[in-house]
Amino acid sequence: MLKRLTQSLVLLLAIPFALLAQETNSSIGGTVKGSNNEPLVGATITATHVPTGTLYRVISRSGGSFNINNMQPGGPYSITFSFVGFTPETRNDVFLTLGDKANFNIVLPDAAGNLTEVVVAARRSGNSGRVGTETAIGRDKISGMPTVNRNLNDYLKYTPQAKVTSDGAGISIAGQNNRFNAFYIDGAINNDVFGLAASGTNGGQANINPISIDAIDQFQVVISPYDASIGGFTGGGINATTRSGTNTVTGSVWGYYRDEKLAGKTPGVPKANATRLAPFKNQLYGFRVGGPIIKNKLFFFLLGEYQKEERPQPFDITTYRGNGNIDSVNKLANYLRNTFGYEPGSFLDNPEKVKATRITAKVDWNLNSSNKLTFSYRYNDGERYNTSSSSTTSINFYNNGYIFPTTSHTATGELRSTFKRGSTNRFLLTYTNVLDDRNPIGQPFPRVTINDGSGRYVFGTENFSGANLLAQKNWTLYDAFKINLGKHAMTIGTDNLYSDAKNVFIRDNFGTYTYANLNAFMTGQNPTRYQRSFSLLDNNNEKSTASAAAFKYINLAFFVNDEVRLNDRFTLNLGVRLDKTEFLTTPKTDPFFNDSAIAKISPYYDLHGARSGQIANVPWSVSPRVGFTYRIPEERITIRGGVGLFTGRMPLVWPGGVYNNNGVSVGGIDPTATQIASVPAPFFKPDPYNQYSSTDFGISLANSKGQVDLMAKEFKLPKIFRTSLAVDKQLGKGWTVTVEGLFTKNLQEIYYQNVNILPPTMTSVGPGSRNVYSFSGTPGNIPLRSSGINPYTGIYLLYNNPGKKGYSYNISASIDKAFRDGWAFNANWVYGNSIVNNETTSSQNNSQWNTMETVQGRNFVVRSTSDFDLGHRISAYVSKKFSYLQNKMATTISLVYNGQQGAPFSYIYSNSMIGDNGRSAFGDLIYVPTSSEIQSMAFLSNTVSGVTYTQADQRQMLEDYIAGNKYLNKRRGQFAERNGSRLPFTHVIDLQVQQDFNIKLGGKTYTVQVSYNVSNFTNMLNRNWGKTYFLNFDQYSLIQFAGYVSASNLTPQYRFNPQTGTPWGLSTSSVPGLSARYISQLGLRINF
Repeated sequence: MLKRLTQSLVLLLAIPFALLAQETNSSIGGTVKGSNNEPLVGATITATHVPTGTLYRVISRSGGSFNINNMQPGGPYSITFSFVGFTPETRNDVFLTLGDKANFNIVLPDAAGNLTEVVVAARRSGNSGRVGTETAIGRDKISGMPTVNRNLNDYLKYTPQAKVTSDGAGISIAGQNNRFNAFYIDGAINNDVFGLAASGTNGGQANINPISIDAIDQFQVVISPYDASIGGFTGGGINATTRSGTNTVTGSVWGYYRDEKLAGKTPGVPKANATRLAPFKNQLYGFRVGGPIIKNKLFFFLLGEYQKEERPQPFDITTYRGNGNIDSVNKLANYLRNTFGYEPGSFLDNPEKVKATRITAKVDWNLNSSNKLTFSYRYNDGERYNTSSSSTTSINFYNNGYIFPTTSHTATGELRSTFKRGSTNRFLLTYTNVLDDRNPIGQPFPRVTINDGSGRYVFGTENFSGANLLAQKNWTLYDAFKINLGKHAMTIGTDNLYSDAKNVFIRDNFGTYTYANLNAFMTGQNPTRYQRSFSLLDNNNEKSTASAAAFKYINLAFFVNDEVRLNDRFTLNLGVRLDKTEFLTTPKTDPFFNDSAIAKISPYYDLHGARSGQIANVPWSVSPRVGFTYRIPEERITIRGGVGLFTGRMPLVWPGGVYNNNGVSVGGIDPTATQIASVPAPFFKPDPYNQYSSTDFGISLANSKGQVDLMAKEFKLPKIFRTSLAVDKQLGKGWTVTVEGLFTKNLQEIYYQNVNILPPTMTSVGPGSRNVYSFSGTPGNIPLRSSGINPYTGIYLLYNNPGKKGYSYNISASIDKAFRDGWAFNANWVYGNSIVNNETTSSQNNSQWNTMETVQGRNFVVRSTSDFDLGHRISAYVSKKFSYLQNKMATTISLVYNGQQGAPFSYIYSNSMIGDNGRSAFGDLIYVPTSSEIQSMAFLSNTVSGVTYTQADQRQMLEDYIAGNKYLNKRRGQFAERNGSRLPFTHVIDLQVQQDFNIKLGGKTYTVQVSYNVSNFTNMLNRNWGKTYFLNFDQYSLIQFAGYVSASNLTPQYRFNPQTGTPWGLSTSSVPGLSARYISQLGLRINF
């Protein structure tokens, strides 16, 4: 047997698998045999969904094999196996996991004149049919897990391979970008297809949940499925199904509340100085009800929920690392009020506000014994006041935030049909309509950033919110026909998405100013940079502009899958999926670019066939895969795994840039330092509707084409090779141990270049020599007109990485105990490593390029540790329900522990030595000098908080800092690595205490439930425990680059500020799950 198994594994791991479709069902399968171990062909298998009376019936085929597909997840089910001349056997209390297949290998005893049916209890679904890496979260865990946010991430984070992003908005799976996940509710796509939300879900920009947690029946997180019907992601696939009505009317009414009195005081400060959060109230109210319209035939479910939250964002000015203090900040605020009549708002506490209304409705209709129809509808409406909190490196005023309203409608229709001989068909049609708006807080005003040593001041209208609107409509059509042929269960189908999007986006439309220091702004000096964009098609820079990007897109997929049950032990899955993406709208064309610019750019850069007015011709993608399951029942061991390819999708906003930034729709100016200097002081214009035009800088409108986004002619969608191997061992009494390995290799990666700038021809002098684009810090643009003028502010090319590709891997071990006798337990250890080229974390193509930390420049990106790198993670969940007083009362206590290695971060310079994106840009990785090299570094006199530090002072301070830093000390004589260091390891425990009072009235039991949830219960136990950390942008500006000696002597000059404390700060926010302070919530619920 071992030899056969080894040969099978070698064969399987030599073959290339697939991706996630919208799964809403479960299934069962297996074999029926007689007492002599002979297969019983023609045995009857009947499954009854007890709550609704829904029947599923099939006849076993060749080899005694059977499959029942399209079954409603959950349960309980009662499953009966019968054959003439044999004693029937029934499995009761069977629960099915979403997307999973429960396996039953049944041996019927000879009747021998005894016709008594054998009844067996089976609380769980028998042998799980999962093949790849996946996590299931059922109703028991959803109700029992501690949660204060009551959002999706509170539950999805329990996937061992998952990581909540540093801002708490998104969830990364298997070390991949969270934008490469797919999320479905009742089969309808609910990830943000256009891709503006950091969470990756509809409504995410407003920081609201796309659905009420109470509406969800089950979650399924799939990472490496080997079913070819599953596709559309390279991260993880997230399926959620909503509750359904049953033959019994059931429901719930709930309310949750928290305020500043239910949160801990300031962490990380002496107890005497600790204070509460500013007053706030967070409230969540809702109801749900489900039941029969016609018993055993027609059922309904209805939910409504309202959320209203305030989120204080306190800031301690003493932690600010810039040159200023509270006096200088107040001086600036008063100057704005008195000079311009502009109210910037507060900076010490910029609270966020969120409100949302959610509705879910669902009807399930058993048309007849062979056809079941489901229709569901979800409505989500919300609004968020998104303010930027001040931090150690940035003083942000309240009115530089924005208001974000969002509305979405989602509808799903699903028909599940069963034909003769067990063949089935599943037809799914969905529609999603999303409107995301965005408006500035406060009166319109230009956006201003004032550099302040290691910090900065920011005020004015948020520069991406002056003209910003997204409307998207998405339709999906899915159909899968399954036929059973002997040992084969074959599936043939199609999975299609059609999207219609309109995006208005004119950044910097009120003007964006950057100043060298506070004095320069307050004395009317010229800025170091001025940027502005505007419509070229009309004189309208508002949301009604004709320059909006509007386009249509379609993704087609066809798949064939064969599940082969070779015997009771070994099941093989073979499949292939074909994906095709087509952009149905032709972008506007800039004739000058095609006729003149391409010829001038081509000597410097390979444009990969890109042209203006051309969208990529994405080729067909073939994704074969193989999966297997090998069971050793006598040892209670299951070995499972597979190998194959995943073709994913990407946010439409990236190719959407070709429709928006094309040189003829939206223009822009980014004048040089010389052009800015030509404007007499005072330069600043406070009127947002009377800003500088191109002619003010001697630039004609024809030379103000703004940014251009290009896409390679034969661009290929993200694609990965992924393989997994796992061993499950059942220990008895509900205990299961799993060891699993997962490896991902990127095959087709997204890559960016700015092909507008001249390649560097200079290098800096001294240790750590690197590329220098220009002495002034402003890169030279390729001269595209005969006059030498370049009319573009940037040309960003999106193409596939031709070099070394990224990869990731995860190794995990877990132990799990099924819920029995009131107990549930799960513990996991996982280590993950993720290596990337481009992170692609932004919604703008220019930001995709300019936010990467590099040594030699953003056009020379190399592989590095990903922002989504998991590192080590240990998690555990334990829950116990204590019932007493004859079950009239019950207390459930649940604890969750999460031990997480800190997020990776980079040591960079403030200001750019490379100068590929302007002098004030951040992202140049520092060179870590040796002790002797420090003595040759040139430091300029540096005054901080009234204290002047000489060159000798700064050399010694830098030496002391590096010597005392474990990571930097190891990197002496080398460049710091991108994401080479990490924040500290965190230990956090969350708690839920739930008290049930069971009351009988009129023959019906009502449960009054009082709950108390604590996020970071660790901090409640001890105010020095439960510390969590943050670092803005995962960067730390250690050394300030102060320019070169001269144009002929590119020796860098520096300033080094006194370093107190650590690069990271302690998170004092009011956001549960992120904060180092405990945050608790009271809940009251009535279940009936």
